[in-house]
Amino acid sequence: MAAPRDNVTLLFKLYCLAVMTLMAAVYTIVLRYTRTSDKELYFSTTAVCITEVIKLLLSVGILAKETGSLGRFKASLRENVLGSPKELLKLSVPSLVYAVQNNMAFLALSNLDAAVYQVTYQLKIPCTALCTVLMLNRTLSKLQWVSVFMLCAGVMLVQWKPAQATKVVEYILKKF
Repeated sequence: MAAPRDNVTLLFKLYCLAVMTLMAAVYTIVLRYTRTSDKELYFSTTAVCITEVIKLLLSVGILAKETGSLGRFKASLRENVLGSPKELLKLSVPSLVYAVQNNMAFLALSNLDAAVYQVTYQLKIPCTALCTVLMLNRTLSKLQWVSVFMLCAGVMLVQWKPAQATKVVEYILKKF
């Protein structure tokens, strides 16, 4: 079997990277602004619920487009959602955890600076890597582990006072 061709251009990949970075930054700044303004606060649970409903509608729309007809769409929903309750239950656990995480993100942004929140939020990556290794019995390459540890070190450096962080960086650079 031939290897699949990579039809995605470098320009498109860079575009996606830029859009995702911009979305993450704007999301954090807007959320922080709306949670700390003097105006009447909205319920974070409502915002999370609306976001999840929008994602559900988009997913159903994508599935409808991929199946091509109403009959195949209904059959796919019946088979993959209603026909396998055990799989649906397995998917509901991460969904609930994700909903709790999003609500906690609202709480964190209400009490932390946007920059501190954004950097600390990146700790989800090492946690995911650790869970992948421990729970799914997967292995990570040396480069992946180095990347995870560099991310953790970057988060720690940002949390320290700038003078201390500069001294640590200078010390590490002297050793190499």
